[in-house]
Amino acid sequence: MMQHSIIFPLPLSIHIGFVIISVILLILCYKKRKYTYELYMLVGIISTLFVYVCKEKPYFYILGLEEMILLVLTIVDMAKVSKAAAAAEKAQNEAAEKAEESDGEKAVSEETDSNDDTDKSE
Repeated sequence: MMQHSIIFPLPLSIHIGFVIISVILLILCYKKRKYTYELYMLVGIISTLFVYVCKEKPYFYILGLEEMILLVLTIVDMAKVSKAAAAAEKAQNEAAEKAEESDGEKAVSEETDSNDDTDKSE
């Protein structure tokens, strides 16, 4: 039978398993994308294990404050990344539209040139 902590709802073994899986996934994500919010989440997840270190209340308040700060930093950084991605996508779409317009203009000018050539030959 597993013992449950009064303070934390998961047994220690399950908590450690979730932390290990999360750490592995976040490290892989960070290696691929290099977003700093993934590091904030990594630190926040690892620091949840500190619940088992000390049982005094001031320590839990400090840990809660740290988790709140990391949460805010993560949300702010994710918003920045999202805005940057949206701006890059918008710039890419505009460049594609300009390329299509210039291709269309070239096709029209080529048609006009070929019509002029046929008119001259007649």
